[in-house]
Amino acid sequence: MKNCATILILFLIPLVSYSQWYNKTNNLPHGRCNAIDATDSLIATGPYKNDSLYLTTDGGNNWFSRVLPANLSISDISIKGSEKIWFCTYDGKIYYSDDGGNNWQLQFYDITMTGFMNYIEMFDEMNGMAMGDAPAIDKPALFLKTTDGGINWISQNDSELIGLSSGDLWRRVDFANTDVGYFFTFNAFPPTLYKTTNSGQNWEVINDTIACYVLKAYDENLLLVEYNNIMYRTLDGGQTWESSQYDFLDWALDIEFIPGNPSNVWCGSDSVGYSSDTGVTWTNEFHFQNEILYEIVFTDQNNGWIMAGGGGSLYNIYRTTNGGHGGIVSVDENDQGISLTEFKLEQNYPNPFNPSTKIKFTVPVTLSGVEGFLVTLKVYDVLGNEVATLLNEEKPRGSYEFEFNGSGLTSGIYFYQLQADSFVETKKMLLLK
Repeated sequence: MKNCATILILFLIPLVSYSQWYNKTNNLPHGRCNAIDATDSLIATGPYKNDSLYLTTDGGNNWFSRVLPANLSISDISIKGSEKIWFCTYDGKIYYSDDGGNNWQLQFYDITMTGFMNYIEMFDEMNGMAMGDAPAIDKPALFLKTTDGGINWISQNDSELIGLSSGDLWRRVDFANTDVGYFFTFNAFPPTLYKTTNSGQNWEVINDTIACYVLKAYDENLLLVEYNNIMYRTLDGGQTWESSQYDFLDWALDIEFIPGNPSNVWCGSDSVGYSSDTGVTWTNEFHFQNEILYEIVFTDQNNGWIMAGGGGSLYNIYRTTNGGHGGIVSVDENDQGISLTEFKLEQNYPNPFNPSTKIKFTVPVTLSGVEGFLVTLKVYDVLGNEVATLLNEEKPRGSYEFEFNGSGLTSGIYFYQLQADSFVETKKMLLLK
């Protein structure tokens, strides 16, 4: 009878999945990081520090380092698949690895053409574009194109954009494909937004009345430009413009379209905003306490990454697997900058799993001021039988992670349940062998 009662409880508790961002820093060092990139829901590049690049292949649960060539600073990075990585540097170089960062090849370096690379984007494993500042006031800004994976980077611009630079890293240049690209500079007078339709060989002025902190192109027609909490939008490649304003953000450091759905857009710096109508109206999703968003990357409508930090250094990397509209709900237990005000039981990861999976939960500040709660975390099978007790002790405020190993169990559905004070929540997981 005891088992039957337990079955009833388990199946009556709603199994709710909340959209949210999880802290996936997991002991990554604080260090300089100007850009991140991701190729799918599980593979992403992280920061670099002390001549090392940090990568993950399991959604940020674990990070590993790869030694970089010495004496360089990465300005932008692009990855394809799980092995191919390109990055460009402050001193005008492009490096490439075809084995996940174990070995690096110098693909481009010509100080007469540029002394600072700003931007690199590979659209597939063969085709990509890169940009570098003009090396002198009488030299053109550099635009490079490759069609062979970077074996050859061919200069496209020989006589236009003379003496111009972006004044930033990758934020003021973007290519929708290897033909269509946009470039903004404060060096021109007045500050000017340019467009190319032939890989950077020729450029036309499409706007010289608006300024730009960051721009993002979706295709040859759709472009968003942000400056001082105003979002400018063109739907016809720069022929006509419209603008909208928001009050939760002073300026943006990145804009990101959801792949395959340009009506859904994210932008942010100290706050993070979302638009479902291609940038016309915006909602404030959440606000950072002691850091700002440097870059946001989505690989599909559900999976996204945020690099956040301050003073040029990465503090945290956050990940969403379900759209990201619930704010940041999981933080390092030592992070005092974000208030933990309620219990949170997260979906296990990976799920399905074989044979191990990780379960995370958050313990809030107690209303009475008592330090911690008695917390119980247990696993049950579909018949309500207790399979394992992962935790049964008092825990103070913070976020915790426990690993469940199902190597001795058969394939099937299992439930894990968190109990603390009056809080009880149960979630479902699937073991597949």
